Order: sequence, then structure tokens, then C-alpha cells
Amino acid sequence: MSIVAPRLIAAAILSYIVTALTCGAVSAAETDFLDRFRGNWSGSGKVQREGASQPRQVTCSVTGSPAENRISAQGTCRAALIFTRSIGVELAFDPRSGTYRGTYTGARIGPARLSGTRSGDAVNLRIEWPRPVNGDTQAAMVIRNEGRGTLRITIADNLTPGGPTQQTSEIVLARR
Repeated sequence: MSIVAPRLIAAAILSYIVTALTCGAVSAAETDFLDRFRGNWSGSGKVQREGASQPRQVTCSVTGSPAENRISAQGTCRAALIFTRSIGVELAFDPRSGTYRGTYTGARIGPARLSGTRSGDAVNLRIEWPRPVNGDTQAAMVIRNEGRGTLRITIADNLTPGGPTQQTSEIVLARR
């Protein structure tokens, strides 16, 4: 065995250890962040379904159930006293890529795919609708939780094809 082989083996082992330690630290940070979503939440906000409609006032309640590198949040939103819709988010964090992927349910057109990354207290997600909404199949969702008992969910979209992107929904929830 040449003198180079032990050095390559040592470098490979060191690389593995650094990767394992880094992934563990990242995973712990994400676990702490995801744990902020645990429990029961309720609040209100406005939701604009499409460009031609006016925003509707809604009240919502959600239960967050985090697990290792995952979050499930399920609940309902009510508009006026007659309309109730089940809502939910299922997200999984991939420590290798640093990305979140999952599903949003609650839109009348069916479940949407979510993908994105966390920046500080916010997970910035791209929504991919199963069918066009406001002329396209993409929008943006931001889920912000600063760890102080408030959870804010916003959606931005262009309300006309090729138009400017603007906030179409905002729901603010407080831990119960």
C-alpha cells in the first residue's frame, strides 16, 4: 500500500465525520424550528380566491403535529357562517438539500405541491396548483413563525396572467 492510500482513507473518514456532524446540527436546528408549530392554533385573516373576487374574512383553527424533519398541520377555515373548508399542510425537510417539500390541501381545485427553503423564521414555498389559478399554476406561500406564539401564513399570486404579484391571502393564528 502506498503512502497516498492511508491519506485518502483518512480524508474520506474526516469528510464523513464532518458531514455527519453538520447534518446532525442542521437537523437539530430544523427540529427546534418545526417544534414551534406544535399544538392548537386559531385566528383570522383574509382570503381572495381569484382576481375578480373580493377578499373574504375567514376564521381558522389548526393543529400542528411536528415529528423529526416533518410537520403536519390540519384544520378548518370558515367564511361567514355558511362556508367551511378543511385545510392542511404536510411538509418534510431534507437535511441533505436543505429544502422543504410537501402538499397543501384546502384549495377548491385540489391538493397543491409545495417546495422551498427556510430563511430565519420563515419557510418560503413555491405552490404548484394542479390546475390554473388566475391564469397559471404557480404562486408563493410564506409560513412565518418567530417562536412567540404567532403563526402567519401568506399567499402571493398574480391575479391576472402576466400581472404583478400581490398578496392574495393572509391568515394570522395564535397558539391556544
